[in-house]
Amino acid sequence: MMRFHSLVIMLLLFAHLSAVAVADTTWPSLFGVGSYEKDVNSDKVIKIAKFAINEHNKRSNAKLKLVRILSCTEKVYTIDNSFSLELLAKDGTDTTNKYLAHLFETKDYWFRPTTVPFQLETFELAH
Repeated sequence: MMRFHSLVIMLLLFAHLSAVAVADTTWPSLFGVGSYEKDVNSDKVIKIAKFAINEHNKRSNAKLKLVRILSCTEKVYTIDNSFSLELLAKDGTDTTNKYLAHLFETKDYWFRPTTVPFQLETFELAH
């Protein structure tokens, strides 16, 4: 009977913690997921933005140059993190446009070795 009561208490505690984690999006949930605004002047965010533009330039034969980072949101997952950026970039002329980039940070694990720090998923002109 004591085991049953302990199980019920543990289930109630887990249900409560799950509800708190879902209700409060500023804290990571029990599965390690959270979303955070990053400092656009940090070395890491600048490195990510430059990587996104360089990858886009390689893929599309473009000549974009970073002007400014408007925002960066990091989503933290159990294994990989993703970054969503809003950027201003020049296209080789004096025209500056706003772009949206989405990248994954690729971590080196024994089950998935990597040689690049990020993987560009999307890079598109903002509307």
